[in-house]
Amino acid sequence: MADDVAEMLCDEPDEPLDVSASGASLGVLMELLLLKRAARTRVAIADSSERGRLFRALLSSGEVFRCRGGLGLYNATSKHVDSAGEASDFCSAARAALRLAGMPDTASLRLSGALHELLNNVDEHSGPGATCLAGFEVEAGAASLCVADTGAGVLAGFRSGSVTEVPRDAGEALRWAVLEHRSRTGLLGRGTGFQTVVNAFRTLDAAMRVRSDDASLELVQRSSDTDSLLRKQGKLGGFVVSVQLRWRNS
Repeated sequence: MADDVAEMLCDEPDEPLDVSASGASLGVLMELLLLKRAARTRVAIADSSERGRLFRALLSSGEVFRCRGGLGLYNATSKHVDSAGEASDFCSAARAALRLAGMPDTASLRLSGALHELLNNVDEHSGPGATCLAGFEVEAGAASLCVADTGAGVLAGFRSGSVTEVPRDAGEALRWAVLEHRSRTGLLGRGTGFQTVVNAFRTLDAAMRVRSDDASLELVQRSSDTDSLLRKQGKLGGFVVSVQLRWRNS
């Protein structure tokens, strides 16, 4: 759905759009919110589900996060990420929901750690004034995790860093960051954040999508094999990482 909306915004940039996201995945909703931010025209996004109601309650409350059952949503500026432990508490709530849904303890610990790593990445890479949106949706044997930020994006991150070589475009920047674990600092031992995330769901049936600027990178994990697909996309301002997980309860 987010790809279709991005294409419509490119083909008819001055036409207003009304989008129903009630049945969309968490990752699609986050991408739509960032597409709305970058659009030249009006984009209205409606979500009449419980997730939408919780999101509206969170935004009107001024709180950093809210959780209800297997659903949790997080909203903070980059300077607030983990400043008072909110990110840690949010990740602990995600782990509790995963455990309640039957995920093994070791896997839930790894995934909540990966979620925390993604939130920390917002603080480190998104730039001043950026907003962080995150969420989890968990049910028996399945879960969605997503972290998005309204920063400058992956390509600008590399171009503002201290590396002597910079990516040609957003697709190459995603490949460097996610698959090759390169850091914009050029320092050894840095750039391992996505490696931590990928390793966290290596033993699960999982799919991850990373989108920034005009590109997306999709990874599908089955057993010990990882397949990747890089695509050209419509312009999205910011950075979105979404993960879909399935596991078999004993």
